[in-house]
Amino acid sequence: MTAKKVLIVGGSGLIGHALFPFLSKQGFNVKKLSRIPTAQQPCWNIKHKTFDLKDFSQPDIIINLAGENIAEGRWTKKRKQALFDSRILSTALLAQHFTDQKFSPQLFINASAIGFYGSKNLICDEQSPAGYNFLSKLSHQWEKSCDPLLATETRLVKIRTGIVLSPKGGALAKMLPAFKLAVGGKIGTGKQIMSWIDLTDFCRAILFIINTQSIQGAINLTAPNPVSNQIFSKALAHQLSRPCICRIPVLLIKILFGEMGDELLLSGCAVQPKKLLNADFKFKFATIEECLANQLKGSS
Repeated sequence: MTAKKVLIVGGSGLIGHALFPFLSKQGFNVKKLSRIPTAQQPCWNIKHKTFDLKDFSQPDIIINLAGENIAEGRWTKKRKQALFDSRILSTALLAQHFTDQKFSPQLFINASAIGFYGSKNLICDEQSPAGYNFLSKLSHQWEKSCDPLLATETRLVKIRTGIVLSPKGGALAKMLPAFKLAVGGKIGTGKQIMSWIDLTDFCRAILFIINTQSIQGAINLTAPNPVSNQIFSKALAHQLSRPCICRIPVLLIKILFGEMGDELLLSGCAVQPKKLLNADFKFKFATIEECLANQLKGSS
């Protein structure tokens, strides 16, 4: 039996680096869509709207993770436009390309984020409405840009991902140096909610989505137990056998990071993975203590 072809778009980041070997070990034929033309790798040119997919012209599954890092640099007007363009333009191009083909992929998984919901004190699931801040608008437009695929036979899934935890990148990697030096601690009041997911469970959830035909539409990829920033900070310090007595003042965050700091560091939302749980997905690392113990084995 021929292995299903999985094309990963935007595979150079933390998630892409983990997904590639994970899905390969599951027996899939996995390749990344590159922006640099090579003899064998599928490639594309977003500016010129061209594709050279080679032997992946008819992929069974597409996982689109493309988009510039949301947490790098202040959100100037120019930076915001780059964040929009790197997501919306690339996703729209992919959706249009595969909509125009006579061949329809079996599954298209498009990245999104729990920023879709904005900053809410209420518990959110996939039925909750979008928020009104920058991240909400960005996520909403990102999801809409792949909607042309709804007119095809392709199963469309939009993964609203929480904070993916791994010492190899992302938020946890940025926090570790300070916590290892015993100068880490809560941000602001520490009351803001962090909806997170272990990188291992993220990959497992993607495999579950691939294998579960009934799953479609928006799917929250978060662990079922979100925590406050204060609880997260204490759990991280405990895992590293360090104290947790420091605090980063709200004013400092706003001075250093502006709007980005306000939305990413000082705000949050308690997001539940209702659709995954209803489909009987089992989280391997459901609590923050289990996740940090898994990701930080041997760290001190």
